[in-house]
Amino acid sequence: MIPASTSYEKLKRQAMRLMLTGKVEKYMQTLRALSELRLLERQRLA
Repeated sequence: MIPASTSYEKLKRQAMRLMLTGKVEKYMQTLRALSELRLLERQRLA
């Protein structure tokens, strides 16, 4: 399994590329995925 930090960084880079290319819908989906990943990580640590 890929560590959460690696997945998070990969999604973050992908979101940046999508934003710069103007793919707003996919950018928003990626931001939601980042948010969910942060939430899951917080729940895991609690």
